[in-house]
Amino acid sequence: MDQQILYKYIKIETEQFATFEESFNDSVEELHFQTEVMFGYAKEHGVLCNKIMVNISQMSTTILKVVVASYFEIAKESIEMLSENNKVVFPPNFLVQIASLNYGSIRGVIHAKTVNTKLNRIILPPFYFGNMIDKSFVAEL
Repeated sequence: MDQQILYKYIKIETEQFATFEESFNDSVEELHFQTEVMFGYAKEHGVLCNKIMVNISQMSTTILKVVVASYFEIAKESIEMLSENNKVVFPPNFLVQIASLNYGSIRGVIHAKTVNTKLNRIILPPFYFGNMIDKSFVAEL
């Protein structure tokens, strides 16, 4: 696919945010990051939703959990370009870009919501979604 997919970032929604600061141990440097990614498409609005859940734990105990959904309005001409057999097929490279944008938003949510806590020192490390997203997302039209 040589043509660019046109879209607009229209909404960010923090669906879940929980901290367990009392479980955070300053003297233990190792943190474990678990990331899950999901996609959905609302055909009536031409909106692709990407939802990412990040769970941060230390010594098998959750210290922070966040779920953020980002919504992207896909241009009508791009939907037409991506459509085949009454389905819209979003290619993996595009999904990686969308997930990366949402992941950056999560980094900001974590920073903003942990100001003046010891969890504010946690910075979500870079994550390459190309290792996780290797198939197209197909939605009914």
